Amino acid sequence: MTNAGSEIVHIGAHCALSSCNLNDFLPIRCKCDRLYCRDHIQPDAHACPVLVQHPQPDAGPSFPKLQQCADKSCTKPSLEAYIADAEDTTDRSPALCRGCGQAFCAEHREPKTHSCSPPEPATPAPQKNAAAKALLAKHFGSSSSATSGMAARPSLPTSNPKKIEQQRKLAIMKMRHMAKPVDPKDTTTAVPIDERLHVKVRRAGADSALEQVLWFRKSVWTGRAVDMLASQFKMTISDSQPLKLLYINDEGISVVLRTDLALADQIHDGASICLSR
Repeated sequence: MTNAGSEIVHIGAHCALSSCNLNDFLPIRCKCDRLYCRDHIQPDAHACPVLVQHPQPDAGPSFPKLQQCADKSCTKPSLEAYIADAEDTTDRSPALCRGCGQAFCAEHREPKTHSCSPPEPATPAPQKNAAAKALLAKHFGSSSSATSGMAARPSLPTSNPKKIEQQRKLAIMKMRHMAKPVDPKDTTTAVPIDERLHVKVRRAGADSALEQVLWFRKSVWTGRAVDMLASQFKMTISDSQPLKLLYINDEGISVVLRTDLALADQIHDGASICLSR
Protein backbone atom coordinates (compact mmCIF):
# COMPACT_ATOMS: atom_id res chain seq x y z
CA MET A 1 0.00 0.00 0.00
CA THR A 2 1.34 3.45 -0.89
CA ASN A 3 0.66 6.69 0.91
CA ALA A 4 -0.02 10.19 -0.44
CA GLY A 5 3.63 11.17 0.05
CA SER A 6 4.89 8.41 -2.26
CA GLU A 7 2.44 9.50 -4.98
CA ILE A 8 3.85 13.04 -4.86
CA VAL A 9 7.41 11.78 -5.51
CA HIS A 10 6.56 11.13 -9.16
CA ILE A 11 5.49 14.76 -9.74
CA GLY A 12 8.27 17.16 -10.83
CA ALA A 13 11.92 16.51 -9.97
CA HIS A 14 14.47 17.41 -7.30
CA CYS A 15 16.80 20.32 -8.00
CA ALA A 16 20.22 18.88 -8.94
CA LEU A 17 22.01 21.38 -6.67
CA SER A 18 22.78 19.34 -3.54
CA SER A 19 22.41 22.31 -1.19
CA CYS A 20 18.85 22.91 -2.51
CA ASN A 21 17.32 19.52 -3.49
CA LEU A 22 13.88 21.16 -3.78
CA ASN A 23 11.24 18.88 -5.34
CA ASP A 24 10.25 21.37 -8.05
CA PHE A 25 6.81 21.11 -9.67
CA LEU A 26 8.17 22.69 -12.90
CA PRO A 27 11.89 21.81 -13.11
CA ILE A 28 14.00 23.30 -15.92
CA ARG A 29 16.74 21.46 -17.79
CA CYS A 30 20.07 23.28 -18.17
CA LYS A 31 22.51 22.86 -21.09
CA CYS A 32 24.50 20.54 -18.80
CA ASP A 33 21.48 18.17 -19.05
CA ARG A 34 20.55 18.37 -15.35
CA LEU A 35 17.28 19.58 -13.83
CA TYR A 36 17.18 22.64 -11.57
CA CYS A 37 14.57 24.76 -9.80
CA ARG A 38 13.92 28.32 -11.00
CA ASP A 39 16.29 29.77 -8.34
CA HIS A 40 19.30 27.74 -9.56
CA ILE A 41 18.73 27.33 -13.32
CA GLN A 42 21.16 30.15 -14.20
CA PRO A 43 24.60 28.63 -15.08
CA ASP A 44 26.47 30.66 -12.44
CA ALA A 45 23.94 29.66 -9.75
CA HIS A 46 24.92 25.95 -9.95
CA ALA A 47 28.54 26.17 -11.21
CA CYS A 48 27.49 24.75 -14.57
CA PRO A 49 30.20 22.42 -15.92
CA VAL A 50 29.48 23.58 -19.48
CA LEU A 51 30.36 27.12 -18.41
CA VAL A 52 33.54 25.86 -16.74
CA GLN A 53 34.63 23.87 -19.81
CA HIS A 54 34.02 26.73 -22.25
CA PRO A 55 34.90 29.98 -20.43
CA GLN A 56 35.08 33.25 -22.34
CA PRO A 57 36.59 35.85 -19.95
CA ASP A 58 36.30 38.71 -22.41
CA ALA A 59 32.86 38.06 -23.83
CA GLY A 60 31.18 36.29 -20.91
CA PRO A 61 29.60 32.77 -21.00
CA SER A 62 28.97 31.15 -24.36
CA PHE A 63 25.26 30.71 -23.68
CA PRO A 64 22.89 32.44 -26.12
CA LYS A 65 20.70 35.15 -24.61
CA LEU A 66 17.42 33.64 -23.47
CA GLN A 67 14.04 35.14 -24.20
CA GLN A 68 13.06 37.41 -21.31
CA CYS A 69 9.83 37.22 -19.31
CA ALA A 70 7.14 39.34 -20.99
CA ASP A 71 6.53 41.22 -17.73
CA LYS A 72 8.38 44.53 -18.19
CA SER A 73 9.44 44.67 -14.52
CA CYS A 74 11.04 41.18 -14.63
CA THR A 75 14.50 40.25 -15.92
CA LYS A 76 14.17 36.46 -15.62
CA PRO A 77 14.00 34.19 -18.70
CA SER A 78 10.59 32.92 -19.74
CA LEU A 79 9.65 29.26 -19.31
CA GLU A 80 9.51 28.83 -23.10
CA ALA A 81 13.12 30.10 -23.35
CA TYR A 82 14.38 26.77 -21.99
CA ILE A 83 12.80 24.76 -24.81
CA ALA A 84 15.37 23.81 -27.47
CA ASP A 85 12.79 24.26 -30.25
CA ALA A 86 9.88 26.46 -29.17
CA GLU A 87 8.06 25.68 -32.43
CA ASP A 88 7.95 21.97 -31.62
CA THR A 89 4.79 21.52 -29.51
CA THR A 90 4.49 17.75 -29.99
CA ASP A 91 3.22 16.07 -26.81
CA ARG A 92 3.39 19.30 -24.83
CA SER A 93 1.41 22.47 -24.21
CA PRO A 94 3.37 25.71 -24.77
CA ALA A 95 4.15 27.60 -21.53
CA LEU A 96 2.18 30.64 -22.68
CA CYS A 97 -0.52 32.63 -20.92
CA ARG A 98 -3.95 31.48 -22.12
CA GLY A 99 -5.22 35.05 -21.90
CA CYS A 100 -2.65 37.16 -23.76
CA GLY A 101 -0.56 34.38 -25.36
CA GLN A 102 2.78 35.75 -24.11
CA ALA A 103 5.68 33.86 -22.48
CA PHE A 104 6.41 34.53 -18.79
CA CYS A 105 8.68 33.17 -16.07
CA ALA A 106 7.29 30.86 -13.37
CA GLU A 107 6.64 33.81 -11.02
CA HIS A 108 4.53 35.76 -13.55
CA ARG A 109 2.89 32.85 -15.38
CA GLU A 110 -0.51 33.24 -13.68
CA PRO A 111 -2.73 35.89 -15.39
CA LYS A 112 -3.33 37.84 -12.16
CA THR A 113 0.44 38.29 -11.61
CA HIS A 114 1.02 40.17 -14.87
CA SER A 115 -2.23 42.18 -15.24
CA CYS A 116 -3.31 40.01 -18.16
CA SER A 117 -5.24 41.73 -20.95
CA PRO A 118 -6.80 38.94 -23.04
CA PRO A 119 -7.68 39.71 -26.68
CA GLU A 120 -11.26 40.54 -27.60
CA PRO A 121 -13.27 37.35 -28.24
CA ALA A 122 -13.95 36.63 -31.88
CA THR A 123 -17.48 37.04 -33.19
CA PRO A 124 -19.11 33.60 -33.12
CA ALA A 125 -19.59 32.01 -36.53
CA PRO A 126 -23.17 31.51 -37.77
CA GLN A 127 -24.71 28.17 -36.96
CA LYS A 128 -24.23 25.45 -39.55
CA ASN A 129 -26.63 22.71 -40.59
CA ALA A 130 -29.65 24.72 -39.38
CA ALA A 131 -32.03 22.54 -41.42
CA ALA A 132 -30.68 19.34 -39.88
CA LYS A 133 -30.97 20.79 -36.38
CA ALA A 134 -34.55 21.90 -37.03
CA LEU A 135 -35.42 18.35 -38.20
CA LEU A 136 -33.86 16.84 -35.08
CA ALA A 137 -35.72 19.30 -32.87
CA LYS A 138 -39.03 18.40 -34.58
CA HIS A 139 -38.70 14.66 -33.98
CA PHE A 140 -36.60 14.51 -30.82
CA GLY A 141 -37.27 17.81 -29.08
CA SER A 142 -34.91 20.68 -28.41
CA SER A 143 -31.27 19.75 -28.65
CA SER A 144 -30.58 21.73 -25.51
CA SER A 145 -33.12 19.71 -23.52
CA ALA A 146 -31.90 16.46 -25.07
CA THR A 147 -28.34 17.12 -24.00
CA SER A 148 -29.09 18.72 -20.65
CA GLY A 149 -28.92 15.35 -18.96
CA MET A 150 -25.37 14.93 -20.22
CA ALA A 151 -24.15 18.30 -18.98
CA ALA A 152 -20.94 18.14 -16.97
CA ARG A 153 -21.60 17.96 -13.25
CA PRO A 154 -19.54 20.13 -10.90
CA SER A 155 -16.84 18.16 -9.13
CA LEU A 156 -17.59 17.49 -5.48
CA PRO A 157 -14.99 17.85 -2.72
CA THR A 158 -13.28 14.56 -2.02
CA SER A 159 -13.53 12.90 1.38
CA ASN A 160 -10.60 10.54 0.76
CA PRO A 161 -7.87 11.43 3.32
CA LYS A 162 -5.12 10.37 0.89
CA LYS A 163 -6.53 12.59 -1.87
CA ILE A 164 -6.97 15.52 0.52
CA GLU A 165 -3.35 15.25 1.66
CA GLN A 166 -2.16 14.95 -1.95
CA GLN A 167 -4.12 18.05 -2.96
CA ARG A 168 -2.71 19.97 0.01
CA LYS A 169 0.87 19.08 -0.94
CA LEU A 170 0.28 20.06 -4.56
CA ALA A 171 -1.15 23.40 -3.43
CA ILE A 172 1.94 24.07 -1.27
CA MET A 173 4.26 23.19 -4.18
CA LYS A 174 2.47 25.77 -6.33
CA MET A 175 2.70 28.34 -3.51
CA ARG A 176 6.47 27.84 -3.31
CA HIS A 177 6.79 28.96 -6.94
CA MET A 178 4.78 32.14 -6.34
CA ALA A 179 5.70 33.08 -2.76
CA LYS A 180 7.83 36.13 -2.00
CA PRO A 181 9.69 36.77 1.28
CA VAL A 182 7.98 39.17 3.70
CA ASP A 183 11.34 40.24 5.10
CA PRO A 184 13.32 41.97 2.31
CA LYS A 185 16.53 40.76 3.97
CA ASP A 186 15.62 37.15 3.26
CA THR A 187 16.40 35.49 -0.08
CA THR A 188 15.41 32.12 -1.50
CA THR A 189 19.08 31.10 -1.72
CA ALA A 190 19.88 32.10 1.88
CA VAL A 191 16.91 30.38 3.59
CA PRO A 192 16.48 26.62 2.92
CA ILE A 193 13.01 25.52 1.81
CA ASP A 194 12.40 23.51 5.00
CA GLU A 195 12.97 26.64 7.10
CA ARG A 196 10.22 28.65 5.33
CA LEU A 197 6.55 29.00 6.27
CA HIS A 198 4.36 29.72 3.22
CA VAL A 199 1.07 31.57 3.78
CA LYS A 200 -1.76 33.25 1.89
CA VAL A 201 -2.35 36.73 3.35
CA ARG A 202 -5.00 39.41 2.85
CA ARG A 203 -6.34 42.45 4.67
CA ALA A 204 -9.67 42.14 6.46
CA GLY A 205 -12.49 43.27 4.19
CA ALA A 206 -10.28 43.24 1.07
CA ASP A 207 -11.23 41.37 -2.09
CA SER A 208 -9.80 37.84 -2.29
CA ALA A 209 -8.15 38.82 -5.59
CA LEU A 210 -5.79 41.05 -3.55
CA GLU A 211 -4.55 38.05 -1.55
CA GLN A 212 -0.75 37.70 -1.55
CA VAL A 213 1.36 34.53 -1.34
CA LEU A 214 4.31 35.16 1.01
CA TRP A 215 6.79 33.26 3.17
CA PHE A 216 8.36 33.84 6.60
CA ARG A 217 11.23 32.17 8.38
CA LYS A 218 9.72 29.49 10.62
CA SER A 219 11.53 31.04 13.59
CA VAL A 220 9.68 34.39 13.33
CA TRP A 221 7.46 35.38 16.28
CA THR A 222 3.85 36.26 15.48
CA GLY A 223 4.25 39.78 16.87
CA ARG A 224 7.16 40.42 14.50
CA ALA A 225 5.13 38.91 11.64
CA VAL A 226 2.33 41.43 12.33
CA ASP A 227 4.83 44.32 12.14
CA MET A 228 6.25 43.11 8.82
CA LEU A 229 2.80 42.52 7.30
CA ALA A 230 1.68 45.99 8.41
CA SER A 231 4.59 47.41 6.45
CA GLN A 232 3.81 45.13 3.48
CA PHE A 233 0.16 46.27 3.37
CA LYS A 234 0.95 49.89 4.36
CA MET A 235 -1.15 49.76 7.53
CA THR A 236 -0.32 51.82 10.63
CA ILE A 237 -0.02 50.38 14.15
CA SER A 238 -0.66 52.37 17.33
CA ASP A 239 -2.03 51.87 20.84
CA SER A 240 -5.38 53.20 19.64
CA GLN A 241 -5.28 51.19 16.39
CA PRO A 242 -3.64 47.82 17.12
CA LEU A 243 -3.48 45.05 14.52
CA LYS A 244 -4.15 41.36 15.01
CA LEU A 245 -3.47 38.31 12.88
CA LEU A 246 -6.30 35.85 12.22
CA TYR A 247 -5.83 32.23 11.11
CA ILE A 248 -8.64 30.96 8.88
CA ASN A 249 -8.98 27.20 9.51
CA ASP A 250 -10.38 24.52 7.19
CA GLU A 251 -13.93 25.20 8.45
CA GLY A 252 -13.63 28.91 7.55
CA ILE A 253 -13.52 29.95 11.22
CA SER A 254 -11.13 32.81 12.14
CA VAL A 255 -8.87 32.27 15.17
CA VAL A 256 -6.86 35.14 16.69
CA LEU A 257 -3.16 34.20 16.85
CA ARG A 258 -1.09 34.93 19.96
CA THR A 259 1.71 37.43 19.36
CA ASP A 260 3.94 35.90 22.07
CA LEU A 261 4.32 32.57 20.22
CA ALA A 262 6.17 31.59 17.05
CA LEU A 263 3.99 31.78 13.95
CA ALA A 264 4.97 28.25 12.84
CA ASP A 265 3.72 26.88 16.20
CA GLN A 266 0.20 28.17 15.51
CA ILE A 267 -0.40 27.57 11.79
CA HIS A 268 0.64 25.00 9.19
CA ASP A 269 2.56 25.49 5.95
CA GLY A 270 0.17 26.75 3.27
CA ALA A 271 -2.32 28.30 5.75
CA SER A 272 -4.52 31.36 5.06
CA ILE A 273 -4.22 34.31 7.44
CA CYS A 274 -5.84 37.75 7.63
CA LEU A 275 -4.50 41.07 8.96
CA SER A 276 -7.24 42.87 10.87
CA ARG A 277 -7.88 45.80 13.22
